Amino acid sequence: MRTKSNSDAPLQSLRFMMAVRDYIIDDIQPDETASHRLKQAGLMSVMYLMHLSGETISVTALCGRIKMPRQVVVEALKSLESRNLISHSTVLHESGRGRVYAYALTEKAMNPSR
Repeated sequence: MRTKSNSDAPLQSLRFMMAVRDYIIDDIQPDETASHRLKQAGLMSVMYLMHLSGETISVTALCGRIKMPRQVVVEALKSLESRNLISHSTVLHESGRGRVYAYALTEKAMNPSR
């Protein structure tokens, strides 16, 4: 009998990304374009990889990672939050001065087919 191992991780990641992509693409919101949904799906993939590596998911970290304008990232994050796929909390900035939003994947995001 085969047991779960780290060798299953790439397949699990692929399954997660496909399920989230399908959920976002199929869940059409009012006044939302296909392009907007594709941006959300792509952003969720990046956020999932950051989650797996233990990185703090912030707007600045996402903008640096995917080279998208801040406003585009913020707009996609708001849409993902309205779908209840992500949530945010405030944390102390890395420099120790000020606070920033840190995003996390919700239970719904981790099990999008449910």
